[in-house]
Amino acid sequence: MAMMLPFFNPELPCLGAILGGLQPGKKLIIQGTLTDDRFNINLQFGPEVEPRDDTALHLSIRPRDGRIVRNTYVGHCWQDEERSGGCPIGVGDSFTLEIRVKDTHFSIRINDEKICNFSHRMPAEMVNFIHLSAGATIDAVLESF
Repeated sequence: MAMMLPFFNPELPCLGAILGGLQPGKKLIIQGTLTDDRFNINLQFGPEVEPRDDTALHLSIRPRDGRIVRNTYVGHCWQDEERSGGCPIGVGDSFTLEIRVKDTHFSIRINDEKICNFSHRMPAEMVNFIHLSAGATIDAVLESF
């Protein structure tokens, strides 16, 4: 069952409901500590994770590989990955990750450092859930304008 944003200290993996979708100007803030060499965040249309609902933004934080992979998931198929850029955090590091919704893209920042943009491939307004995998300890998941 999905928790409503904001939520604090969830057991992972977890699912959170985003009321009203992701309109331009909205910002999701995830605060925590990386505990493994892979941690995934999915902004998805529905609540299903096996099989996963369509996902407008998949972020896979991979400190061992030195990158953050971005992708979309449509009709049970992964699309083209974006792998450029580095990963400014490692296992054991605390982080504040911000996903800012812009008119044409998501802007991703970690600890106030801009990491990358990810162009909208699907309507962000249709995103109603955030799914967090294991691989971190999460202190808070917040939303703001």
